[in-house]
Amino acid sequence: MRRGSVVALLITLFLAMVASQGLSSTTQAQDATPPARQQAGAPEGVSFVTLASGTIQVLSPGTANLVLGRIRLAPGATLPFDPTDPSVDLVYMSSGTLTFRVDAPMTVARGVKSGTPVPTEPEAIPASTEFTLSDGDSALFPPNAAGEVRNDSDEDATAWVTNVALFTGAASTPTP
Repeated sequence: MRRGSVVALLITLFLAMVASQGLSSTTQAQDATPPARQQAGAPEGVSFVTLASGTIQVLSPGTANLVLGRIRLAPGATLPFDPTDPSVDLVYMSSGTLTFRVDAPMTVARGVKSGTPVPTEPEAIPASTEFTLSDGDSALFPPNAAGEVRNDSDEDATAWVTNVALFTGAASTPTP
């Protein structure tokens, strides 16, 4: 579960950078997955790749900015969450394990393991409680939540992250 938090934090930071550079009215896709790389301003051992992004008008006068990305944390890497970020992140762990601590209550969906016929009920995580996310686990991270994600293992951890930020027409800033 902790790994999911790190991924969410990284995605949140990335979306904040995207939002600060303005909104695009088009959807973008790539022909191939670009290689992961160290991003400017990202902590050592943390990389993320934007795979697709776009905007859509929702509940006028708002615009939602959606970003699908992949984040990788090297062993020992830590990423703090921005408690002022009003976006929401959906994190799906594709490999490895991440340790998260989020200062808000969370719900984690555990992946189906071999021999388990159906997924288990979502797991409630109290605020400020450390948890881990491993292969197949997912979590929805709330807006404006402080915390961190870190990779305590000896292997890289990778997650897919979908970030959604709502912008109002009047303020041009994300709305929680």
